[in-house]
Amino acid sequence: MTRMFAAWLAASLAVTATAGAQELRLTKPAVRLAHQFSGINGFRELSDGRVLVADGIDDVVLRIDLATGKIDTLGRAGPGPGEYKSPDGLFALPNDATLLVDLGNARMSVFDGTGKHRESFPIAQGQPGAGPGPVPLIFPRGTDSRGRIYFQPVGGGGDSGSVVRWDRAAARFDTVAKVKLPPLITRTSGGPNSRNVRQQPPPYPVQDNWAVAPDGRVALIRAPGYRVDWAAAGGRTTGKPIPAPPVPVRAAEKKEFMAESAANGLSVSIENNNGQVSMRFARGRRDDDGDEPDTEGMEWPAAKPPFTGTSAVGPDGRLWVERSVAANAPRSYDLIGPAGDVVGRVVAPVGRRLIGVGAKGAYFRHVDADGISYLERYDVR
Repeated sequence: MTRMFAAWLAASLAVTATAGAQELRLTKPAVRLAHQFSGINGFRELSDGRVLVADGIDDVVLRIDLATGKIDTLGRAGPGPGEYKSPDGLFALPNDATLLVDLGNARMSVFDGTGKHRESFPIAQGQPGAGPGPVPLIFPRGTDSRGRIYFQPVGGGGDSGSVVRWDRAAARFDTVAKVKLPPLITRTSGGPNSRNVRQQPPPYPVQDNWAVAPDGRVALIRAPGYRVDWAAAGGRTTGKPIPAPPVPVRAAEKKEFMAESAANGLSVSIENNNGQVSMRFARGRRDDDGDEPDTEGMEWPAAKPPFTGTSAVGPDGRLWVERSVAANAPRSYDLIGPAGDVVGRVVAPVGRRLIGVGAKGAYFRHVDADGISYLERYDVR
C-alpha cells in the first residue's frame, strides 16, 4: 500500500506606521453573538445582512441573523445530497447562492439564495493515476460576481505557482497570475508497500498571498519585501514598496506558529491500496503517530515575513492585509487602495482575527481561553 501525505501549515503570519494612513483602533463590537462555536472555518455575509458560518468541528453550517439573534441551519451533516462533513470555506455566488467546500465528502456544494441544495461536484477534477501530471485539486480562495472560482493548484513543486480562474459556465481554466511559493521540505518514511511522503513549507515561509475582489480583480501581495499589485482584465498595476520593520521570531512566536498550524493547516491524503485510490482532506495538522512536533528540531527564520496569509477584499474594493506582529499583540490590517498604496489601517482588539468584510462591517473571530470561538462585527465605516 502506498500512501502520500502533503500538509500545508497555515501560519499565523501581523505593524508599522505608513505616512498619511489613517488608523482606526477597534474597541467595542457593534454586535457580539452569544452562540459558542467549536470552530469557525468558513464565513460569508448574505445580501440581506444575515451571515453564514461553517463550524467544521461541530459539522454544521449556521445561518444567523445578527440583528435578532435567530439561528437556523443550512443543510445537515452526512454524505448525501445537501449534506456535508467537515464543512469549510464559504464563497459568494450570483443571486446570493453559496459555494461550500465540503472537506469530509471531498466535494463542493452549491446552495441557492433560499438555502436549498442545488448541486455538488468533486474537489479533485480528475482521477489519481489517470494521466500525466498531478490531479487538479480545487480549494477555492475566492469567487467573483460572475461566479468564477479562483484557486491555487496544489503540489507540483518549484518556487512558483499560479492563480487560476475556473469559469464553470464556459468550462474553461485560465491563469490570472504567477505567485512565489515557499520551498517545500520533503520527508519520506516506510517501504515500497507502505510509503509515506510528507511535504510542508518551513515555519513562517516567505511567499506571496492573494485575494479576489467581487469585480474579478486579483490583489497580489508580493514577497519578499512587501507591495501589492492588482491584476485586472484591463492590465496590471504595480504597487510601491510598503515599509515593514522585522518582527523577531522568539519562543512565543514559535509557540504561536505551532498552535495556528495545528488548528488551521490543510492536509491532503492520497491512498493507493492495490489499485483502489482514495483521497481525504482535513483541516488541522494530522500526525500519524499522534506526537506533537518538536519546535527545537525545526529551522526557524530570524524574523516573520511582513504579512500573513490572511487577506480579504471588501465591497468597497479595498484590500485588507494582516501584518505580522509579535505573539499575543493586537492584530493589525493595512487597507490597500487600487494603486497599491496604504489608505488606512485597522487595529483589532487583542485576541480577534479577521474572517470577512461585508456591507455591514468587518467580522472577527474571538477565541477565548477555553478555545471557544465567538463571532463579532465591528463598524469600520
